[in-house]
Amino acid sequence: MQDSNILSLEQVSKYFYTSNGFFNNGRHFAALNNVTLSVASGSSLGIVGESGSGKTTIARLMCSIYKADKGRVLYDGKEISMLSKNEKQEYMKNVQMVFQDPDNTLNPKLTIKSALSDGIKQHITKDKDEIQEKLKQLMEMVGLPYEYLERYPHEFSGGQRQRISIARALSINPKVIIADEPVSSLDVSVQAQILNLMKALQKNGITLILISHSLAVVSNLCENIAVMQKGKLEEYGNTLEVLSNPQSEYTKSLLASSSYTFMKNN
Repeated sequence: MQDSNILSLEQVSKYFYTSNGFFNNGRHFAALNNVTLSVASGSSLGIVGESGSGKTTIARLMCSIYKADKGRVLYDGKEISMLSKNEKQEYMKNVQMVFQDPDNTLNPKLTIKSALSDGIKQHITKDKDEIQEKLKQLMEMVGLPYEYLERYPHEFSGGQRQRISIARALSINPKVIIADEPVSSLDVSVQAQILNLMKALQKNGITLILISHSLAVVSNLCENIAVMQKGKLEEYGNTLEVLSNPQSEYTKSLLASSSYTFMKNN
């Protein structure tokens, strides 16, 4: 029986080693310290906090870029490290990450068509007509003209490259999109376009995990929220409940210093 939570962290800790000086005398520090949270299939979770809070570490654990030093990371109720080969392939297909900088995922030597087609051929179909139809759907979904497929990444603006990065993640029909600060490097007008795209993904039933330093962004996109500080989970629950009645002094300080507008807009 599958777990209703598609991704979960159970008492997870993650440590990193920092070098200190000529003699390489460093120390371990906890990027995450005993964190437990989960994301139900088809729901949305915003993970907020300042730089160094551990929110990106959570994202990278969830998509298996990092491995937990303590605790368990679960996909559909099964520990990721214990998945069979076939289960691991299915997990890698279904959990896709969108990075802050789209240049991290787009090969400058490949046309957009090649970048989007590779995953489709590997996971969906090798039929040329079906691939063409899928490419049309993807470009329409992210609001870019079909003829742009023949262009290279350097021919696009930052916002357009981020849309293409999202299209690439969507190309293999994932169940989960993990977006790590997807709009922080973009102009305000372009940010709105990307966030509207994120809303559209949710309407299509995709589970969204959004990493952000902005309470305003998370409050308008995510039904649940996790507030992180220095590797610890400060608050976790329904977004409206947490932000309308924060229990943590840290959450209160974030609210006081943010452009939080959830209550006014809803």
